[in-house]
Amino acid sequence: VSFNRKIDDANEIYFDNQKGFKELVEHLITKHKLTDIHYISGPFGNRDAIERLELFKEILSEHNLTIDENNIFEGSFDFVSGKHIAKKYINEGKKLPQAFVVANDFMAIGLLNELREAGIRVPEDVIVTGYDNCDIARFTQPRLTTVDRGEYEAGVLAYEQLVNNINDTQTGTRSIISGKPILTGSCGCCAENQNSKNDSEKWSAVETKIHMDESLDLLKGLTLGFYHMNQFSDFQHLLEKYVQEIGLESFYFCQCGSRESYYEELELLASGKRVKRNMSMYQDTVWCPLAYESGEWNSYPSFSKRLLFPPNSKKKAEGGYYIVMPVHQGKVCIGYSIICNFNNKVSGRILQHLVLGIDSALGNIRKNDIMTTMLAKINQKWQYDELTGLYNRSGFINNAEKLIKKAKSKKQGICAIFFDLDGLKAVNDKKGHEAGDNYIKSMADVIKEHTEEDDIVCRYGGDEFVVLSIQESRKSSIKKFKSIMAGITDPISASAGCVFDYISKIDELGRLLEEADKKMYAYKKEKKRALLLKK
Repeated sequence: VSFNRKIDDANEIYFDNQKGFKELVEHLITKHKLTDIHYISGPFGNRDAIERLELFKEILSEHNLTIDENNIFEGSFDFVSGKHIAKKYINEGKKLPQAFVVANDFMAIGLLNELREAGIRVPEDVIVTGYDNCDIARFTQPRLTTVDRGEYEAGVLAYEQLVNNINDTQTGTRSIISGKPILTGSCGCCAENQNSKNDSEKWSAVETKIHMDESLDLLKGLTLGFYHMNQFSDFQHLLEKYVQEIGLESFYFCQCGSRESYYEELELLASGKRVKRNMSMYQDTVWCPLAYESGEWNSYPSFSKRLLFPPNSKKKAEGGYYIVMPVHQGKVCIGYSIICNFNNKVSGRILQHLVLGIDSALGNIRKNDIMTTMLAKINQKWQYDELTGLYNRSGFINNAEKLIKKAKSKKQGICAIFFDLDGLKAVNDKKGHEAGDNYIKSMADVIKEHTEEDDIVCRYGGDEFVVLSIQESRKSSIKKFKSIMAGITDPISASAGCVFDYISKIDELGRLLEEADKKMYAYKKEKKRALLLKK
């Protein structure tokens, strides 16, 4: 047996969605004499929504009535869209029509609920009708006027046809189930069914259903929002939004270790090294980067996990009822969250959605932080000399171009100083390469100590160093040169050459370095000659 679809050799059951809907709208026009009817549709791209809207307009036209397009609203077949449309009328002071014809029951119930809270009476002030005859529609007060599509009747018929097929292989029949209007209190019919002793209990059940669906929609949005998140600041802003919308009294996210240990672990993981702690277990110490208390957001430094709450938190752990949930990424324990004032909005699966959203976001953030740290390390190896921490040649060229542009914009020149260590080979031969490395590092430290933050300092080769500095003149360049040379004292010895010129392109830097290199060798040659004369 197939529903609304042709399948060879199957019995077919079709729903006539037009008949019951048409009878309902004509009932409003002919029985209740209504001429001002507004319409709440499903999504405008939805096939059922399109068909019902077109049929609604046709029925009005048959009775010489029209509807302003501004009075046709798009909904989402849920409670929330019905509530939003009601709020639009209430908040904007928009004149209510005689009736709302709504494309499904959920939107109609959301509308009813919001009108009820605003003190607008149904059907006395406005009539409301739905479509589908869903179970919850029987509990509204007044009971919702709607259209029964005949789904139960279709189910009974399908069962009977299956039995017949089994018994005598009867196939190929085609049946049509016509919907019918259920005329009750929300259109002013069958009023005797209203105002029973159980009215408040029934409406309470409806409100609970609405709140639960709203919360689920909220948390679905939260989960989707968290799914592609990779920055902690974005996570914080989204969490702040949803914690307040859900209505939590207080909320704490406690992370293993401390802010410092988190970054230490990133360094280890990015380097491919093993983290010493058991990553699947809580640490003895945790910290609280996010705490929502009495409408305010705070953070707290490290504290003992045994305390559960930050020691200076505004929410005391005694005498309260809290839900503590682990936060993890796979087998990695990230920390835990504490949700205070447990209520129906955050119960059961809804609470799980919230915590799973947090899990997903923090897992992605952690992965992104590890990747960022790895890229920084790769970038550092590409641009920096591992032994001295100075720029290598790649880093030097990459940053020299920026320095040249800056000097040009300030109409100043570039001072280039080329250094070459004296006696590195002798140190390596006599004391070993470790001593030679320390000799190179000592030279690097001297240069760093006597240069400015804006200067570019580079280990250009094995025992060669280059300094680029923006200077006003040759005089200021010589002063800079002498300042660095004065810091090179025993046991360090180095030769150097200094050149000043106005350059505007990176291509001209090679010439400048070549000249400084020549001066350095001339300086070194002169030192050797002086040493020989002294001997």
